[in-house]
Amino acid sequence: MIHLFEALMIATALACGGLAYRAFRQYRNARTFAIRTENGIDAASFIQIGGIQQWVQIRGENRDNPVMLVLHGGMALSYMALTSLFQLWEKQFTIVQWDRRGVGKTFGRNHPNGHGEMNLERTILDGIELAEWLGKRLHKEKLILLGHSMGSIVGLTMAKRRPDLFLAYVGTEQVVSMAENEAVSYEMMLAALRTVGDEKSLNALTQIGPPPYSNVRMWGAKQQLMTRVDPTYRRMVRWIIPSLLFFAPNYSLKDLFHFIAGNRFSGEHLFADWMSFDAKKLGLRFEIPVLIIQGETDVMAPTVLVQGWFEQLEAPQKSLVVVNSMGHLLMFANPDLFLCKLANFLTANRLGT
Repeated sequence: MIHLFEALMIATALACGGLAYRAFRQYRNARTFAIRTENGIDAASFIQIGGIQQWVQIRGENRDNPVMLVLHGGMALSYMALTSLFQLWEKQFTIVQWDRRGVGKTFGRNHPNGHGEMNLERTILDGIELAEWLGKRLHKEKLILLGHSMGSIVGLTMAKRRPDLFLAYVGTEQVVSMAENEAVSYEMMLAALRTVGDEKSLNALTQIGPPPYSNVRMWGAKQQLMTRVDPTYRRMVRWIIPSLLFFAPNYSLKDLFHFIAGNRFSGEHLFADWMSFDAKKLGLRFEIPVLIIQGETDVMAPTVLVQGWFEQLEAPQKSLVVVNSMGHLLMFANPDLFLCKLANFLTANRLGT
């Protein structure tokens, strides 16, 4: 009994120490990331979108800067805790982040039974409603729309339907066709694992088998092996993103739980719908400028598919930037380089900068 009591006391002390350290890091980060400029903005709240309360964060050092709406990747991978990675961006843009229906803080507010429709079409309509609200709230006629990874599915569709709302569409790790994407990605993973001689991961991938997958769990098992073949993705997923999630000043432990639970919830409800996406069905003519930024070695969203689609794309201005030796999550692995490529395109085309 004494040994059990001692073990309990040690575990309690470690837990308290960990929470104290987390609180200290969050406090320090809050001071570091604070917006202190006279014309800056740092606002975050739930707003009514599509009939439910959804969480929106707006940050920037100058309200007169162009507004950029960032659409997070995954079916439900909120970037709210990754605010620090956008700090340099906030000098040139007002950055808007949004926890979509079923995601993060929005999931926490509405819980599983309060989200209403859970499908891609509803998400797109929510995004359009948010863009309209932002234009009025921030007194901007048009926004810059950035779609990242699976968020590019939402973004590209929004840009096609409502070009009147946007200065430009920026896609990164752009999804063109999920069916083609998964097939090419699977073959690239097989080849990469054979090259490095990772027999354990190769056997695991072979057992999962090639797409299409009948459920999100099989797809997720394949995605987890992506860290074995993409160094950029591995570096972000294994250390940087977990660290930011844990020490983000705007993220409580409850928020962290909702981040995980919302990802599971959304995956179960959206998987089949999102896997059917094909950008070619939208048509190849866009009424606004289009910039696509890809990592050369991206295995999750293969650049070769983007290149073939982009060649046929028609837009007032368009540019495809391929960054050598970079894989998935390029936007976070090298945010300064990404910002430079983005700013160059906007400046060259005189798009609100």
